[in-house]
Amino acid sequence: MADTNEPKLAPPPRKKKAMRAYLLLGFLATAVVAIYFIHGYLTRDEVSTDDAQVDADVTPVSARVAGVVLKMNVTDNQDVKAGQVIAEIDPADYNAKVAAAQADLDAATAQAEAADAQVDIVKSTSSGGLSSAKAQQAGASASVAAAASQVTAAQAQVARAKSELAKAQSDYDRAKKLHDAGAITGQQFDAAVAGRDTAAAAVDGANASLAAAREQQTAAQTRVAEAQGRVEQSGPVTQHVTAATASAKLAHARVDAAKAALEIAKLSAGYTQIVAPADGHVSKLAVHEHQMVQPGTVICMVVPNATYVIANFKETQIARIRQGDDVEIKIDAVGGTRHGKVASVAFGTGARFSMMPPDNATGNFVKVVQRVPVKINWATPQDGAALQAGLSADVTVHLQ
Repeated sequence: MADTNEPKLAPPPRKKKAMRAYLLLGFLATAVVAIYFIHGYLTRDEVSTDDAQVDADVTPVSARVAGVVLKMNVTDNQDVKAGQVIAEIDPADYNAKVAAAQADLDAATAQAEAADAQVDIVKSTSSGGLSSAKAQQAGASASVAAAASQVTAAQAQVARAKSELAKAQSDYDRAKKLHDAGAITGQQFDAAVAGRDTAAAAVDGANASLAAAREQQTAAQTRVAEAQGRVEQSGPVTQHVTAATASAKLAHARVDAAKAALEIAKLSAGYTQIVAPADGHVSKLAVHEHQMVQPGTVICMVVPNATYVIANFKETQIARIRQGDDVEIKIDAVGGTRHGKVASVAFGTGARFSMMPPDNATGNFVKVVQRVPVKINWATPQDGAALQAGLSADVTVHLQ
């Protein structure tokens, strides 16, 4: 039987070192896991990304008219103010067009004034001519009636004269028989002869008066026809006035067209002065003096002073991001922490807005975590001061 009081052998030193190493590794692993969970707990209301950059609404400044650049008033990276003249295009041709358009407007205005005056003249002359023609017609009609009365009276005189001639002829025949029989004197016979001749002359006079009355009646009827023609000629007063008014409207339309042409010419002349659209800095100056430019030629880029930050968060990070969330921003180029506010979250991923968006319905599908742009405005203008567009940034959003 073995002796129980025999001393135990100590483990070899190598096994002790291995045990310490395992314990140390276990401790470190536990610490890392603890730190991870503690950090996750402490940052549970934060989302961060280093896929962010300073951005600005960079505006390309283009020529709106063709011409030769006479003068460039800026240099690359120069500060400019809104409305400051950047470049000047030769305005000679456009000033000449303005003068020509002004002359056309003056001519059109004069024609419109003449047309307005013609409307007044047509109104007065047409109304007056119609009234005069109607008056002449009424007078001619009255003359016809008077001539008819005169014809009737002349016919009555003819009938009376013929009746008196018949009586005078009968007296003459009796007187001749009595004179031949010696029953009356020669003086009595001569009186009968004279009465017969007088009655015959009276018939001739009455016939002449009747002929004259008929001629007057015919002339009066002719004047009635002439007056009726004048009335019909002067009758369409409304049509004459309408035609003159339409001509005046056409003349005024030409005035409006001339005014529009003059305004276009003035705008074109004004476009020879190319101005800065906003306060900022000139970049990528692409045109120089004495260079010919066409409409749409880019003169330069104007980077405005107002900047903001675009942070591209993973699609798994945007669920709780809301407008107005506080943001901490660190700019790689300048250091320090700046502050901002979430302005908006894009309604599409960056890939969806690319020139060639992916089509997952074609080929083999590989799931890729997408990025969603989030626009962040500076909390104060000082936070975004003197920052160039395109600078990299680290962004942390404090979720509400």
